[in-house]
Amino acid sequence: FLNSLGKLTMIRRIHSNFRFVASREQKYTVRIFDDYNTSLKLAGSSVVSQPAIAYQQKAGFLKRFLQISYEPDPAETASQMLAPVGLVASLLLCVVALVITKDASLAITALAASCCVCVAVTNMLAVNLPVSRLSHRLRRAGAMVSGYEAIKRMSAVNAVLVDSADLFPRGTVVLNGVKPFTEEGLEEAVLRAGALMQALGGPLCGVFEQVLSEHEGELPEVEKGRFEAGNGVAGTVDGSEILIGSRALLTSHGIEAPDQALESRYATGSRQVLYVAADGVLCAMFILTYNADRKKKAELAELELNGVSLLVRSSDANLTPQFIGRLFGIDASAVNVIGADSACDRLVTGQTGRADAYVATKGRVESMMSVVSACIDEKKNISFIVAMQNAAVVIGFVLVAFLTFIAGVSQISSFALFVYELFWIVAAVILPRFKNKIK
Repeated sequence: FLNSLGKLTMIRRIHSNFRFVASREQKYTVRIFDDYNTSLKLAGSSVVSQPAIAYQQKAGFLKRFLQISYEPDPAETASQMLAPVGLVASLLLCVVALVITKDASLAITALAASCCVCVAVTNMLAVNLPVSRLSHRLRRAGAMVSGYEAIKRMSAVNAVLVDSADLFPRGTVVLNGVKPFTEEGLEEAVLRAGALMQALGGPLCGVFEQVLSEHEGELPEVEKGRFEAGNGVAGTVDGSEILIGSRALLTSHGIEAPDQALESRYATGSRQVLYVAADGVLCAMFILTYNADRKKKAELAELELNGVSLLVRSSDANLTPQFIGRLFGIDASAVNVIGADSACDRLVTGQTGRADAYVATKGRVESMMSVVSACIDEKKNISFIVAMQNAAVVIGFVLVAFLTFIAGVSQISSFALFVYELFWIVAAVILPRFKNKIK
């Protein structure tokens, strides 16, 4: 009955996951970046051990879904070992009991009881039930985990790579005001800065969107653009050199920055400033407010609890590890900001045609974060459940041997064996859920 229930749970999970995989919506595959040298550069000092970086990419087709879904789990593997070992141990117990007691009936009873308790009754249910619950929860969050093998892979992750535009989607960076430093050519400079930012992308696109939407006619032509690590962006628009970034960017291009005290008046809390310069002249200072999404804050806090760092691909000079840590309520030492023109470009913005159907999302960065945290937790639960299953077999055999030689085999009954197995079944089903609630 329990095996059939476990198989039913597994098949229902696979069926529901298949509906997710076969849907017409755009899917993103969640992968682990395994290039050792490059991953060390991306992680920086935010990851202590060897980095295992999770990232998501658009996928055209998710392959090998059924093969991955039916891969064996540790409970199944453990029971394949317990079965022959339990049978040999039961036969040895029978022989020893026969030699010592000279009672064939007692020896046969000991053999039967030992064979019963050496069966891992929660074999199919122990892992399939929590994996099924996890899959159901993640599908509601816009993600899919195919089975134990996917959980095992994701549980090794110690860093997640996201784009700053996903961390701060359109509407979360708000323009509070503009402080002009020159009147001549200000409007044209801001317009060109908006065109440059739209061409390069990032969370600041929304800030300049209103300026561009009010402009009639063609936008200025962006001839070239580049990211300057940690400082901002620079480029040539309609023959004019445009700078968008921090005071460090101005200084590096020979432009005198405003007094630090002036900047400090506006840059407080979640507010930051952004400078715009054109052809070597400082034009304006934008006062911006960055808003942290509540769901992302919760997911990042959960990742931090599980020892997972955050890697952010960004072209915005304001997005420093300290600012991101303060805004989302996480430790800044677990955050690393990577330039938008670095090696992670092809990971974040790339697309793959066919990808293994281990883990998939619908594109929301919160879904990927949720998958990583949930898989790390569930891997611990599964290890705990398998350990309980093995302990039930070992303790059961020891009890049968004890009753056979010390207390008398008459105390071993079908009802007693049923109660013993029922206890471990309830423990395997209830205790992991109780652990999750405590957490």
